[in-house]
Amino acid sequence: MAKHESTQVALGTITPFPAVAPGHRLAPVAIGAPGPKQQVVFVPCPDFCVVDHLDNYVHFLEDLDHTGDELAVHIPSFFNGDKPVYSLAASVGCDPMSRDEQMRAAHVIVGDAGSVDAYLTPEMADAVADDLVKLASKLRESARTARLHNQHTAEVAA
Repeated sequence: MAKHESTQVALGTITPFPAVAPGHRLAPVAIGAPGPKQQVVFVPCPDFCVVDHLDNYVHFLEDLDHTGDELAVHIPSFFNGDKPVYSLAASVGCDPMSRDEQMRAAHVIVGDAGSVDAYLTPEMADAVADDLVKLASKLRESARTARLHNQHTAEVAA
């Protein structure tokens, strides 16, 4: 057998490892509750995903979601002690097994601790971010107005 032919035969016995798309890595995922029947499989996981899919097992592969880092803003009240009155959080997510194309694609999830989450396309998230910047500016303006009012009231009372 010629050297070229033996190389082809040897290569024919190798099972190629599937290529992972750019922006993904192979990650271990635990399928099933911990115990002897739990299985670990490797799936493409988006680079933004911070979920430990071994610790956060799913019962079925179809239940696997990917979620990025979450940023939360907590809004206190001087009537409520240390407990926030409102909390708003945002992160990137995707549900690769969803029947809904928008859920399969990366999207932005915005929600609070007690209500239904909002699922936003990147374009929707940009529009909401623009409005939140306006709200932040209004919040700073209101804080300045309140501060000036309080200073004036204190000066008049003195």
